[in-house]
Parts: sequence; C-alpha cells; structure tokens
Amino acid sequence: AMSSGWEESSLMSDTNISGVKRQRDSSEPSQNGGGGGGLAHQFSLPKTSSEMAAIEKFLQFQDAVPCKIRAKRGCATHPRSIAERVRRTRISERIRKLQELVPNMDKQTNTADMLDLAVDYIKDLQKQVKGLNDSRANCTCSAKHQQYSG
Repeated sequence: AMSSGWEESSLMSDTNISGVKRQRDSSEPSQNGGGGGGLAHQFSLPKTSSEMAAIEKFLQFQDAVPCKIRAKRGCATHPRSIAERVRRTRISERIRKLQELVPNMDKQTNTADMLDLAVDYIKDLQKQVKGLNDSRANCTCSAKHQQYSG
C-alpha cells in the first residue's frame, strides 16, 4: 500500500536514481559497442533488477505526489489551462456586466438562472418597445410628427 505525504522522499534517498545512472555511466564502453556513451547508452532500458526497483519506486513516488506539490494553485503553465482560465475570466466579467443591467439579479444567482432572468428581461423590454411603438402609431397628437429614432 502506498503512503501519502512526504514519506515518499525516503524512497528516493534509499535508491538514488542518479546513483543508478552514475553506476551505468561508469561501466565499460564495450557495453555500448565501443564509443564514448552517446544517446543510445543514455536512453537504454534498465538492465539490472536494482535499476528496475529504483525506477518502480520513483514511479510510485511520482504517482503519490499530490498536485499541490507539482504546481501551485493558479500557476498553470499549459497553454490550454491558460486559455481556459482566460475564457472563464471573460465569462465572469460579462456576467458581472449583465448583473448591473438586469434588475433583481444578485450575486448569489447561478449563471444559468442569470441568463434566464436576462432573457426574460429582454423579452419584457421588447414587449414594452412594441407597445410604445403601437401607441405612438395610434397617436393623433402633434408629437407624432416628431420622428423618434430608436
């Protein structure tokens, strides 16, 4: 069973991954078919059971590390994460603008309900405009001759 927290750091100190690499680097170049190391040697698969055990411990350690240790909250650097954060920020700003324009919309109202309220409010305003235009069209007073543009 895996434990959580900082105990995993002891796994790393018991079998040091870089120690395994140093052990491999200090071996004879004949293992590599001559030459002085190179990429083929550097990226070769583990040959001994101790190397495999060290890598397995490292992978277990990596899986057990909580996200907050890997990256601080709000410090995402992946382009998709940044784009998503920008998108959410823009939506939040627009929702705040909508809250200012629509009456009876408080900050506790969820986004879907805010949009419903905004739609209802706009439909109501459209009805009012239609009603005012209809009454103006039926008006016989002198104000009718002053054209209203809107």
